[in-house]
Amino acid sequence: MIRAVLALLPARSRGRIAAHLALTLLSVVLRALSAVLLVPLVAALFSSQPADAWHWTGWLIAAVVGGWAVDWLVARIAFGLGFEVLQRGQRDLAEQVNRIRLTWFDGDHTSTARQAIAAIGPELVGLFVYLATPMLAAILLPVAIAIALMPISLPLGLAALAGVPVLLGAFWLAGRLSRAADRAADEANSALAERVLEFARTQQALRAARRVEPERSHVGAALEAQHGATMRLLAMQIPGQLVFSFASQLALVLLAGVTVWLSVRGDIGAPEAVALIAVIARYLEPFTALAGIAAGMEGSLAMLRRVRAVLEAPVVPAGATTAEAAGIAPESAVGAGVAVGAGGAADASGVAGASEPASAIAPPRIELRGVRFGYGDGAEPVLDGLDLVFEPGSTTAIVGPSGSGKSTILTLIAGLHQPVAGAVEIAGIDAAQLDVDARRSLSTFVFQQPYLFDTSVRDNVLVGDAGADGRRLEAAAALARVDGIVDRLPDGWNSRVGEAGSALSGGERQRVSIARALLKPAPVLLVDEATSALDTENEAAVAAALSGDPIPRTRVIVAHRLSSIRAADRVVFIDGGRVVEQGSYDELLAAGGRFAEFHAQQHAAAGWRIGG
Repeated sequence: MIRAVLALLPARSRGRIAAHLALTLLSVVLRALSAVLLVPLVAALFSSQPADAWHWTGWLIAAVVGGWAVDWLVARIAFGLGFEVLQRGQRDLAEQVNRIRLTWFDGDHTSTARQAIAAIGPELVGLFVYLATPMLAAILLPVAIAIALMPISLPLGLAALAGVPVLLGAFWLAGRLSRAADRAADEANSALAERVLEFARTQQALRAARRVEPERSHVGAALEAQHGATMRLLAMQIPGQLVFSFASQLALVLLAGVTVWLSVRGDIGAPEAVALIAVIARYLEPFTALAGIAAGMEGSLAMLRRVRAVLEAPVVPAGATTAEAAGIAPESAVGAGVAVGAGGAADASGVAGASEPASAIAPPRIELRGVRFGYGDGAEPVLDGLDLVFEPGSTTAIVGPSGSGKSTILTLIAGLHQPVAGAVEIAGIDAAQLDVDARRSLSTFVFQQPYLFDTSVRDNVLVGDAGADGRRLEAAAALARVDGIVDRLPDGWNSRVGEAGSALSGGERQRVSIARALLKPAPVLLVDEATSALDTENEAAVAAALSGDPIPRTRVIVAHRLSSIRAADRVVFIDGGRVVEQGSYDELLAAGGRFAEFHAQQHAAAGWRIGG
């Protein structure tokens, strides 16, 4: 867990961590001295020369004041470290999420990543001040007191030193008894939070299915699991508390007995014995404090486990070759136009000198050679030994039955996944050799189910190219017919689209997604069944946008609708992860093979009607 914390801090903070540890140790030493100095002070008070107590009082005051000053420095360093984690941790975790393989994001891992990013700020800001420092002090202070007691009474000091591992062992045993239950309760609470969110988001479907009662949904099962885990946690905490309480009381009795024995033998006087009883109580206080922070420590450890899971998740391997070094960089960058401000506003005046799209490289040739890929380790390959070429500037339609690997081909070209074997070459360069920026600049993607962010229409389109000026924004909007959507919305471009675009229809969301994709001046355009669920009007709008795109690109389209297929230069029929046949639309129809069969099925489906 320490590695997870260190990974979230910059290298320059390692010295501050060392300073924090050193000052915490100094604070512990001063606290131990302030406790043990009570013995000679009380002895002096009851001696024949009580004025000698002033000498020891001065040392006690110095130890106490010095401890306060050191504690203030420790707290200041600890808060500084905590805020460095706050400033850096969430950003670093978000960047790590951006590098993780998409196959890692199953339901449990997605929940882990979300909770890690959400909790890392408030949890870790106080980790050093409210958890790490008190825990270190609670462990080290009894050791320091035991060592400080040795010059006063060696038997008592040795007995106190021997009691430290016994008490820490009891604390560890108590924690071990409840740790499994703690983790089960944490997992159950996380699962319940996920199910409650799911229950709220799926009310439309649940009400339509008449399954709105929580006990009839996954929420009910999650509630039962959480209740059971909480009861087990409470049941397991009781034995642990009894073990630790017994060990603490036993230590108190034994140390008090040693003190009485020493007094009876005449090794120490009665005043020293009274003072030592107070020192023994101070010796046991940190263990009580340690038991008090145990619950918070377990919560922080659970959070750190999530952070470590994200930090150690498998990432997408990236090469070191830049776009410039590979010769695939645009010849000129986007020209000087009006910059997008903090609120995402762009100049729509279209004045002379406004920027044009970057002069993209010539549409590249894309080749998949011997590609094998499966979703997850050991999974059945979706593609196995696939060889496929997309010529520069061509439009290729990929068709085939569901599950045949059509969409997987697009994700491999886009770099969203990486082949297990074989290579994806773009412009003659193995994509695995390119760095992240070069890889992501090569393609733009239109997904079957587009996701819009809960912000304005303008900001959602500008996701494609945040530096685009007003003229380019308006051009992409007109091409995708987003301008008609903007005209009808009350706040125009500034109208919010709602979570996931809920304020827009499915067709309107797809148009915004198309505009976003067209705004990005990438030389490869990938379209994944963008018209499969659209009505005729929106289908026509999307098809017109894709065909009217003025930027030269190599286009790869996964499609079912014949209107999208007919306009392609080439059609590739995929089944079982392999190319069954390919050629022009007319050639494949004339061949009478799988595509001709698919074509006939599409025509038949177009004539279906629901009987009255």
